[in-house]
Amino acid sequence: MLRGTLYELVRADSLGATVRLLPESAVYRGHFPGYPITPGVCLVQIALELIAGMAGPVRLVAAKNIKFTSPVIPKEGLELRFDLTGAGENWSVEIHEGDVLSAKMSLTVA
Repeated sequence: MLRGTLYELVRADSLGATVRLLPESAVYRGHFPGYPITPGVCLVQIALELIAGMAGPVRLVAAKNIKFTSPVIPKEGLELRFDLTGAGENWSVEIHEGDVLSAKMSLTVA
């Protein structure tokens, strides 16, 4: 679970959630030193944790059509909006930093 170590939940609603990244996280010391960037796998994990918050415990079965369109560079106060569409097994996720689309993906969970 990355909540509390990489991000904190700002707010959640029926359409998704907003999270604040924690730039002092140990993740950023190794990815990449001197130019930290949020690993794509961490964005997928955050999405799974947010889906679990809406739908109950889940595990990833498949991740399809993952596109990282803009790097997520941690800085103090950075908030990301996770738009989550779906129910049951299939979820579409869009991640926005303000008006910029940072990533989108299709996740299948069980």
